Amino acid sequence: MYSAQWSRLDNAAKIFPPSTTKHDTKVFRFSCELYEDVDAAVLGAALDAGLEQFPFCRFIIRRGLFWYYFTKSGLTPQVREEYKPPCAPLYDVNRKNLLFEVTFWRKRINLEIYHALSDGAGALQFLRTIVYYYLREKHRERIDGTLHLDGNDASDEQRSSDAFDAFYAKGKSSGGFTAMPRLRRAYRIRGERFSESRLGVIEGHVSTGAMLHKSREYSATISEVLPALLMRSIHEGMTIRDEERPVTISVPVDLRKYFTTQTARNFFSVIHVSHNFSSQGKSFEAVLEQVKTSFKEQLTPEKIQERLNRLVSLEHALPIKMVPLLIKAPVLKRAAWKAGREASSSFSNIGKIAMPSALLPYIRRFAVFSSATYPKICLCSFEDNLVISFSSSFISSDIQRVFFHALSAFGLDIEIAANTAGL
Repeated sequence: MYSAQWSRLDNAAKIFPPSTTKHDTKVFRFSCELYEDVDAAVLGAALDAGLEQFPFCRFIIRRGLFWYYFTKSGLTPQVREEYKPPCAPLYDVNRKNLLFEVTFWRKRINLEIYHALSDGAGALQFLRTIVYYYLREKHRERIDGTLHLDGNDASDEQRSSDAFDAFYAKGKSSGGFTAMPRLRRAYRIRGERFSESRLGVIEGHVSTGAMLHKSREYSATISEVLPALLMRSIHEGMTIRDEERPVTISVPVDLRKYFTTQTARNFFSVIHVSHNFSSQGKSFEAVLEQVKTSFKEQLTPEKIQERLNRLVSLEHALPIKMVPLLIKAPVLKRAAWKAGREASSSFSNIGKIAMPSALLPYIRRFAVFSSATYPKICLCSFEDNLVISFSSSFISSDIQRVFFHALSAFGLDIEIAANTAGL
């Protein structure tokens, strides 16, 4: 069993506590929709079983002299029927509380996690484990108790490890932030926001196979076609004057695809793809080519390692280590604010979600979305169900409407679900 009483925040997590606000909670939600109503008692037992394999999820955040840090807690999470808006705050500097929550509503199991604790890939591992234990217990008369969940054989220490530190190549960095490429200030989406920091969520459900087929017609991947379509949808609301600034999309990259690790904590980087509609063309094909070129240039093992080294070397620099958190926190908050101005929106593809074949008859779909200060897309697929989730703090859903209408114009059948004004 993993028995550490405290742990450093990983490199990616350090930016979240000082930059978290009630308007930007840094919380994301995974959900699993079943074909039957959720049994609260069974879900509670499944959560307890899952926590045995993900003990670091019991961590809370404390403030140290030089950095925030995790410390183990004796808090016991309680499964509850959904009772508050999605992606509501989980971290409060003045409270000692767990950084995740499991709720349910009718047929849906929800896992919400504060981003300092884990990233999308890590949170998905946790949710898959909970759903696995839930269905195995709920249908124990039909499901073999020895059923194995792929990817669930990591040790507690492996899941809790800091992969940034493990794969940092000391002495091979290129100057920390001073060598990071500077992006032009991006076009910023503006509009009236929901009151009380509420979040509008619109989901599009489409056939994974049909989306793959359409992407291949453009000799591209889904992860290239949809950001291009998002940029085009944003452009629909821009004036000629707005076109002076590029539309820039931030794209999280799961570093587990480049480094062998089974960590369930944060292990991601971010790349940016930009298109200037005044000088680089306005057609979908022109935008898509720009996206494909950016992906090809930035997603190489060498570039990924170089970026990891730059970020971690900054953290390890002695002058920065010795600066008290009281001074460091406002600097980190401003760095997060400046980074936010470099993007118009964001796009995150969790990818294909797999579950044991014996569980498939009980699961309809998975979905994921996150807190947002501007419209952003998260997507994942399960079997032939691709769920494209828009989350936004803006009342207007014009960008979402243009986006899904464009998908429909591709000849795709789309089912729309929303917690805000319909399309």
